[in-house]
Amino acid sequence: MRVAWVSMVLGLVAAGSTASAQCMVSPPGCDAGEPTGLLATFACACTEPGVCNIGEFCGGGGDPMCPDQGENGTCESRMWHVRNDNSCIPSQSAGLDPATDCTPGITTFSPTCPLTFTVLTRGTAQFRNVFGWYEVTGARPEIDDLNVMLDCDAAEGDAVVLDVRSDPDYGGGAIGFFLLTPEGRSGDTGTAACAGGDCCASLDRYRAGTGFLYFSEPTYSDDGSVTHLNVYDSTIVDRKFYFAWEDTFGRSNFDFTDLVTSVEGVECAGAGAACETGGIGACGAGVTRCTGGELECTPIVEAEPEVCNGVDDDCDGAVDDDAPCPEREVCHDGRCVPNCEVSDEFVCDIGFECDPTTGFCIEVACRGVSCEEGQICRDGVCAGECEGVVCPHGQQCFRDRCIDPCRGVSCGAGAICRGGICVPGCGQCDGVVCEAGLRCPTPGGECVDPSCPGGCGPGTFCREGACVDACEGAVCPRGGACVDGECVGGEGEPGVDGGPRPGVDAGSAGLDAGGELDAGGSPRGRGGEPGCACGVGGEGPSPFAWGLAALLGAGLVRRRRG
Repeated sequence: MRVAWVSMVLGLVAAGSTASAQCMVSPPGCDAGEPTGLLATFACACTEPGVCNIGEFCGGGGDPMCPDQGENGTCESRMWHVRNDNSCIPSQSAGLDPATDCTPGITTFSPTCPLTFTVLTRGTAQFRNVFGWYEVTGARPEIDDLNVMLDCDAAEGDAVVLDVRSDPDYGGGAIGFFLLTPEGRSGDTGTAACAGGDCCASLDRYRAGTGFLYFSEPTYSDDGSVTHLNVYDSTIVDRKFYFAWEDTFGRSNFDFTDLVTSVEGVECAGAGAACETGGIGACGAGVTRCTGGELECTPIVEAEPEVCNGVDDDCDGAVDDDAPCPEREVCHDGRCVPNCEVSDEFVCDIGFECDPTTGFCIEVACRGVSCEEGQICRDGVCAGECEGVVCPHGQQCFRDRCIDPCRGVSCGAGAICRGGICVPGCGQCDGVVCEAGLRCPTPGGECVDPSCPGGCGPGTFCREGACVDACEGAVCPRGGACVDGECVGGEGEPGVDGGPRPGVDAGSAGLDAGGELDAGGSPRGRGGEPGCACGVGGEGPSPFAWGLAALLGAGLVRRRRG
């Protein structure tokens, strides 16, 4: 058993259906003149501390307009009275509705980024329950595999600390949550009373036959498939959910306030996946976000001034139009190259000539040849760009060149480069998720392969404990050779100077001319060895090579060239 008590470091992606459905939740009650129940809890779940959106009773003979509408702050719900209402329980409400806004299919989760669990209320429950997590195995968890997060003394406002990913017992899979009660037993059912008069639950008491266990996977709960947990998506804070538990065997009163915690940093199933927004250029690339338990496609980047990077940055349908370059250079294929028309020292290679209208060197045989999108002219013939090319590990092909799209990109603290774009590093909320077999030793940094503790040298990468030549299996463009993880030699590059340009930086070439992120392989990490990259957990590369599914909301940091 492990108990932790300071701010929690854990990130979750919920698995299962997230569609809203009717949930059986009892209406508000009254205790000491104040409304109770889950709706009242949500009315006090506000961005401002100490605020509740619950209006004062206006009285049967008082102001007929009932001016207090319970609009005291930014809260999940609000409750207010009308004339001749029950003096304790307002009849009017708005906002998050406990009966209709639950997400009943959410049962298991994946830790991905920092997140905090905070106790909102224990309601009027007599049981002082225990809350914790377990690793999902496809079978009912064993007692010794349950990890306590909140013990029976955790009070309203307490938060917990837990870094599941650094736990030596964590195997890297999905996790679930449990509630443990101190309810007495009468045969195979509950007594609805504290066992032996002791209302503090514990794993030791459960081992001795006291209390009941309920799981986020209801099949494994002690009373069968009865639902003891309702999950709600926040309407006022991104990536925040609420866990509301019912603790009585057989679920007697359905108030789901026996333990309510907020969960910040969580996303629902399907969030973080690559999607198309319908926008133009860079604005067309999106990531799914969870809103009200439903998925929507949101853009990764907004329109920005055009730069020379092979991307339609301003989302106007034209790539690199009027993109600025240094004096005596022009923008071509996502990078600034010498303007052969005005340069006194630059001369096109044999077989190439200067096009005075553009300032580019072009193949003589390609003079006047216009190729369709996705093709490039070779020896006067249009062919698919990158056709037959297999780039060295950690690089990707862009217009018949193998490049590292992150070379030359400088990212701020806590961010790393993926496909030419700076994104939050691993081990933090919105950060990338390490691919299978990789680990995140430093939050905000790169993933590493623990099977090569000493790292690997230049031109190699780690694979299953061995440093492998990055050139393994590479087929370089235009007959070039792969040396030390770089494609060198080969025939000239049309549109540049015709000469070999090993390791040329094509700008943010992880975004193709249509504004979408190239598939590519695992990009070379910044400040790490090739192959120590993070990405999407799952099968095969997505259209977003740096791992959109791991970003859980895609809080991107705009790229900056050094």
